[in-house]
Amino acid sequence: MMHRVAYLVKAHNVPTLFVINMNQIGIHLLPIGGKRTWEKKGSKDIHVLGVEDKRKITVAISFAVDGSSLPLQAIFTRSTRCLP
Repeated sequence: MMHRVAYLVKAHNVPTLFVINMNQIGIHLLPIGGKRTWEKKGSKDIHVLGVEDKRKITVAISFAVDGSSLPLQAIFTRSTRCLP
């Protein structure tokens, strides 16, 4: 796929500023703890706060081939907001 993109960019003289790669990631609103917990040694059950919390936002990150970045895009429930 990338060889086709490279060919088309070169064949049509597309500025590298207009060739953009975007990726998105989900981020928890309330971060859950790390990999360590406090519990008595040998305990069978360990309760971790926040594990069942499913609230997230999606953040889209975009970069152009020339190395410049576009503004982050944060996607909340049923809305989109672009942050500077």
